[in-house]
Order: sequence, then C-alpha cells, then structure tokens
Amino acid sequence: MSRFGSEGEDIIGKWSEEKLDLLEKYLKAYSVIMNRQKETWLAAYYYIDAFAGSVRPKAKDDEQRYIEGSPLRALQTVPKFDGYWFIDVSPQRIERVQSLREEFPDSVIEIYPGNCNEVLVNEIIPKIPQSSKKRAFVFLDPYGLQVEWETIRALADTKACDIFINFSVMGVTRLLPKAQSPDPEVIDRLNKVMGNTDWINQIYREPASNQLSLFGQSEPTLSRETIQAEWLSLLYTKQLGNLFEYVSKPVLMRNSTNSVLYALCMASHNQTAIKITNDIFKRHEQLRES
Repeated sequence: MSRFGSEGEDIIGKWSEEKLDLLEKYLKAYSVIMNRQKETWLAAYYYIDAFAGSVRPKAKDDEQRYIEGSPLRALQTVPKFDGYWFIDVSPQRIERVQSLREEFPDSVIEIYPGNCNEVLVNEIIPKIPQSSKKRAFVFLDPYGLQVEWETIRALADTKACDIFINFSVMGVTRLLPKAQSPDPEVIDRLNKVMGNTDWINQIYREPASNQLSLFGQSEPTLSRETIQAEWLSLLYTKQLGNLFEYVSKPVLMRNSTNSVLYALCMASHNQTAIKITNDIFKRHEQLRES
C-alpha cells in the first residue's frame, strides 16, 4: 500500500526503486531492438503504462529524495518510442502525467483517464492488432489486485504486446483466511485476477488421514499456512504461460522485513524478450545476494 507525502506524492520503498531500475534496463534493450525492426517490417512501437500517475515519487528512506517513476524512465529511453499511452484512474495522478507534455514536447503522449481494464480493452487494444505491424510494451504495476485476467487475455490475443507485470502476492495472501475456506466472493475475485482458482481447493483440502475429535467426529485440518510466496509466484507465471508462448522467471520484490510483496515477470510471444528479461533478473539477483 502506498504512503503519501505532504503534496500527495507516492512514498516508495527500496523494493519499488529496484523494480523501476529493472524496468529501465529492459526498456533500453527493448527500444534498441524494436527501433532496428523499423528498418524492415515494424510500423511503430509504443509504451503503455496502466498505472502511470506516480511520476516522481519520494524515497521512503529519505523523503527529500525524488525518484524517477515509470513514465519518466520510459520518456527518457533512447531510442524513443513512437508514442506513450498513459492510463490512470486518479484525477490528481492524471494531472501529473499531463504535465509531462510540457516537459517532453517532442514525444507523442496520449492520456487515458479511467479504469485500466476498460481503457486497455475498449480503447487501446483496438489500435494495435497484429495485422497493423505495430507492437507495444505494457507495464502493469497495480497497487493491489486491479488487473483482471480477461485484460491479460485480451493483451495476449493481440500477439502484439509484451507485458511486464508486477503481481501482488501480498494482495492474494491477505484474502486467504487461515482458519477456514475463503468466502465465495473472495474466490470470485481471485478468479477474476488469476484466471483459475482450482488451487484453492488444494490448499484447503482435507488431509489423507483425519484425526478424530473429542466428540468422535472427523475434523479436517486446513493447510493454508503451507502456501508460500514463491509457490504463488510460480503459479501465476504458469497461468500466464497458458496465454503467452513465453514467460520469464519471476523476481520476488521484498520489503525491509524480507516479506514478499510482489512478483515481477515478463510475458511475451517472443522468446528473445524472455531471454533478455531473465538475464536482467539474474544479474539483479546476483547483485542483491552479494
């Protein structure tokens, strides 16, 4: 959950800075490759940010230090994208994004206020069908569980989009009660976000041999505590593999207490995109462990 400064700016932790650094590294590689493709078959390529309003967040460890958010890092990427399509539901955040037009007058910036699922499916995806010879990089960095599975499916169906998604592991685990099976409303919400909830039956199943209670009745023991962030992350990337030909290994984003908050991964129909992502993620993990 974001904290806000005196002027309503996001205040982000070290893990968010790491996420933005990984994004920046990939964007540089992606833009070089796509710009080269324009010499032969590619008509144009775009940067799409579905939660674009955090333009210059402040660092949690030093609130006098501003950090360049994802829109800025995309706009500063060389070679330039042919267009930048920014989405946000918050009027205040949209106002911040609009100020970027003055800062980057040579960039083609389109701004879409509204829910990212509706905007992506109804307004943006129709602009980039596979037949158009256009491609897009889509950054999905929700604050929780806002990105719906049908939106991911629609992006995958274009065969024209690579998606860089920060999946909220914390958002899922918070919805899973430890003492009983989830309510139908919770299962429905998780289904909308993950595309499948068969796994819930696995973690709330009865053990092979039930113990008898004092009243002689069989009482199932729930195994909710066995669910691990790593398992959930791999489950989500496996689900993505049903929609995209290639999916990267996830990088787990941890807070200062080493708790996993998000899992960052790439999904694409292009194998090279995943190789580049895995290389970037591997170097990041090696540096983090050194």
